[in-house]
Amino acid sequence: MKAFFSLFIALFLVSCASQGLMQTALTTNNEGIFIKAKEGESFKIIFHNASSTQSELSVKLSRSLQNLGLKEVKENPTYEILLNYIDFKKRSYAQRVSTSADFFFNLDPLESKGEWLVENFYTLQVNLQIQSQNTTQKTSLLARTAYLSDKIRSQLSLEDKIIKQIVGFFYFD
Repeated sequence: MKAFFSLFIALFLVSCASQGLMQTALTTNNEGIFIKAKEGESFKIIFHNASSTQSELSVKLSRSLQNLGLKEVKENPTYEILLNYIDFKKRSYAQRVSTSADFFFNLDPLESKGEWLVENFYTLQVNLQIQSQNTTQKTSLLARTAYLSDKIRSQLSLEDKIIKQIVGFFYFD
């Protein structure tokens, strides 16, 4: 029965991976960024890549902001967006798990055989600061995949998640 369950989980994960869907999560470390923007305002992106990872995050972000109706300029922007690409890493997390049934079926409750729960995933961290004429708002965005997949596909998915979040900070009248 245990082998069947393991096979079912493996097939499920493979089918999810083959469908092109990448489940991701994103967390921020502040109370949120809210920018009331108007169509036609301008922006400038200053991108610093502290990792050795190749990325087109700033190019894709620029395209997304232009699709909102903002213009990219080199001087005197309405919004100056500072991006610091901290890292893109593969992570592993392992934890020993035992069930309550182990306690009742083992004669020695101090010697639990338990199983290991192992998670493998990618994370992407980006620090962000958006300056306008009157305010400066900043946050650190941390995105992670739900499971381990192809490295390039995972990076693209996480960068898209970061871009959607940054674009979501802009509200239009």
